[in-house]
Amino acid sequence: MPADGGAMFKSSEEKEAERKEREAERVREEAERAEEARVAEEQRKRAAFLATPVGSATAAKKAGHRFFEVQLQVGGHEGTAGFGSTTSRRSASSSAATLEEIEKLGWHLEHASYFFMITRESSTDHFMATGQSTAITGVTVGVYLFRNTNVGSSGE
Repeated sequence: MPADGGAMFKSSEEKEAERKEREAERVREEAERAEEARVAEEQRKRAAFLATPVGSATAAKKAGHRFFEVQLQVGGHEGTAGFGSTTSRRSASSSAATLEEIEKLGWHLEHASYFFMITRESSTDHFMATGQSTAITGVTVGVYLFRNTNVGSSGE
């Protein structure tokens, strides 16, 4: 008897059944890979959402936290220094839409404060004079503290 278990003597029906079985197995494997890819994509999207301020607020709300704090960049300042002079450019952005989305989740804005964080500093010597000019680059950050409106002061 041949080593292939008599495959050369299989009927056309047996060969067709084996082909259908192989095809069904291939389809099952493709379906499993597609499901794994779908689950991985859902997890990636969930992780990306949780990394956002609204996602973090959602998770904190679900966990029953009494307070939630978020820091949002609300402005920037870019300064450059070179060839004896300095230039600067300011930018501003509103965090109102994000704050509104957080409040829609059941948080109440209790306190807001702001700070300027220097991210870079450069300086240049004055041209044809003594001294230096310094240019600052940084961001303005808003720090917002929210209280969970569904949790009373007694911790219920």
